[in-house]
Amino acid sequence: MSQSTFRLVVRAVVGVLADIGRLGLLTLHSRTHLAAENLFLRKQLALYLERQVKPRRPDDAMRITLVALSRLVH
Repeated sequence: MSQSTFRLVVRAVVGVLADIGRLGLLTLHSRTHLAAENLFLRKQLALYLERQVKPRRPDDAMRITLVALSRLVH
């Protein structure tokens, strides 16, 4: 495995572990905090749509996390 491939794998693993940690922390937050965060994200999405800004492409860690979360839901 080349050095650059190894770095990509390590970055993806660290990203997935960070997402798992964030998910654990989010389970400790109150419903009020969750509602406020949801409102903030909706406002941010509205600004993206209003300004017609393209969101960044997800990296490997984000893709792995989204696939894992989608399998948990179904």
